[in-house]
Amino acid sequence: MGTTAFYSNKSEIYNTYDGNDLGYTYTPESTTFKVWAPSAEQVLLKLYSTGSFYEDGAQVLSIKQMLYDAVTGIWSATIDGDLNHIYYTYVIKTESGTHETQDVYSKAVGVNSQRSEVVNLLETNPEGWENDRHVLPEKPNDAIIWEIHVRDFSSSDTSGVDKAHRGKFLAFTEKNTVIPFTSYPTCVNYLKQLGITHVQLNPVFDFGSVNEATGVEYNWGYDPVNYNVPEGSYSTDPYHGEVRIREFKEMVKALHEEGIGVIMDVVYNHVFSTAHSPFEQTVPGYYFRMQDGKFLNSSGCGNVTASDKIMFRKFMIDSLCYWANEYHIDGFRFDLMACHDIETMNLIREALDQIDKRILMYGEPWTANDGENGISGEDCSNKANAKKLSTRIGMFNDDMRHGIKGGSDDDSKGFIQGSTHSAYNVIAGMMGASSVTFGNWANEPSQCITYASAHDNLSLWDKILKSNWCDDFDTTDSLYISQNKLAATLILSSLGISFWMAGEEFARTKKGDHNSYKSPDSINSINWTRTLRYSELVEYYKGLIKIRKAFSPLRDNTTKAVNDGYIVYNGQSLSLTLKNETEGEWKMLSVIINNSDKPCVPQIKSQYELPQNWYVIANADEASDKALYRFEQDMLIPPRSALIIIDAESYDKINGTDFNTAKRKSDIPTSDIHEEILKMMQ
Repeated sequence: MGTTAFYSNKSEIYNTYDGNDLGYTYTPESTTFKVWAPSAEQVLLKLYSTGSFYEDGAQVLSIKQMLYDAVTGIWSATIDGDLNHIYYTYVIKTESGTHETQDVYSKAVGVNSQRSEVVNLLETNPEGWENDRHVLPEKPNDAIIWEIHVRDFSSSDTSGVDKAHRGKFLAFTEKNTVIPFTSYPTCVNYLKQLGITHVQLNPVFDFGSVNEATGVEYNWGYDPVNYNVPEGSYSTDPYHGEVRIREFKEMVKALHEEGIGVIMDVVYNHVFSTAHSPFEQTVPGYYFRMQDGKFLNSSGCGNVTASDKIMFRKFMIDSLCYWANEYHIDGFRFDLMACHDIETMNLIREALDQIDKRILMYGEPWTANDGENGISGEDCSNKANAKKLSTRIGMFNDDMRHGIKGGSDDDSKGFIQGSTHSAYNVIAGMMGASSVTFGNWANEPSQCITYASAHDNLSLWDKILKSNWCDDFDTTDSLYISQNKLAATLILSSLGISFWMAGEEFARTKKGDHNSYKSPDSINSINWTRTLRYSELVEYYKGLIKIRKAFSPLRDNTTKAVNDGYIVYNGQSLSLTLKNETEGEWKMLSVIINNSDKPCVPQIKSQYELPQNWYVIANADEASDKALYRFEQDMLIPPRSALIIIDAESYDKINGTDFNTAKRKSDIPTSDIHEEILKMMQ
């Protein structure tokens, strides 16, 4: 991998602590504070009336010397009385100087993270919270994940969300929202009808790149400050830390009520500002990988945390379990997961398993700079090491992504635009990157996240347009829509876990901006009217989702479907045929994709006996879990389109239908089909 295998501050030179009470422990009678600061010469606990100096009534309430336990490295203090809603900091004196900082284990903070806050968390629970339950897939591959930024979701006036809630957590709590002056659904109302199972929220922990007092700036939020605190700019009141906690829980509860799970995008690999981080100010030189006094930078953001060191490993585990327990989070997506070591990731999996084994875990199996990771390439959580990780730790399949669409930001072409060079990556991806024959970096399909777009890089629509040299972002050209449909077919009919960026299903555009992390709302916010303009595309995704949910082998997290499946590729069309032994479901399905510019005859093969009769459930125009018409052996597949067929016998048995009386495709003579298709494509 070319990575440095050692960093100079790797050694554990301090006594460590394994207790579960770091931060504050609150009761109405007293509050105990504990901070691990083994290199400190003195630690003071400073209490404040407000979260910042410029609020009304701001004052210092008290300063107390904390007591030190040399065996554990813990400084502690207990304050009598009810400290609910009192703010605090630690003043820590070390050899490198004296710094006032918030708590590494902050659960609540004031505006812009200046001070931590004591909060009675029971008071932040919305009504009915005790009855809220995780929304978890029985197996990872049941998940269909829709990635969304909180602000993008509702900041546009097309969202139909109350103005006070636009761009906020509370937008997710509004029911029955529609595009203004229409009956067409938006936001959660739309997601219910789309059929996805989970939303993945771009960073929702406290980050440093937006001024919470104004909320004017836009940022994706990959700038962590306080990992255990919700972001204040997404709340209706960033000054009182309990408000953002309550509103975050209301968001989770509202999504759970609609059967939608919530996945957090977590960024433990780096912090916003190294020097001003509570980690560095509390124990200088410990929490980050360094070489000869210089912070290593495999994150590309100025620092990389030391997941392999005992106390940051403990912090990661404590933090993730806190979110899962306190906020009922259903899964975690790890940013730049290869910055983290394998042992830590597996220990995180074990810890989450103690809560529920169905909690999702997956991440990016790369760094921004391998040469400055500080740990051996054999120890980092990348694709090359997937087999050393739990089968329930997934990884984004960037090979499949490039195979589907070509390069992320350039005008190169992938399979959906007609490339034959990318077919191998697509074939391997369709088999969940778990096939001995076609490629198996993954243990099982449960480790393979199948996708074509995410928040990074061009949106899928913008990439399709660029690769076709089109700059009309609102075009409805059938060629481009057909390429988008092919991407959808590959994502939803492949083994693995299906994932896409919000709006991919209605040709979401960012006007060609390939890195919109701090671009304005005019670029990033979802324009819900595109669900109308591209309704054909939306309906196609809906149909494919129904098909995926109806046919268990597509969601098989083991290698059984991989081993049972049969792929054929002839340079023009690609087919995957799967057998199904699940009672009450179709017994065989074949997905056939023609990525060329000419019609083709489908080629279907299986290691098992093929059915005599098939029904078409998806074609170039529509997709459904209901039979559209009979499949006929001389049927041609139009250019740049897919066909999904299922065996007729099992379908008829389930639905009480009869193949002999079923609808036919058309009465066009076989000899004229080729000419007719070409006419339609003009």
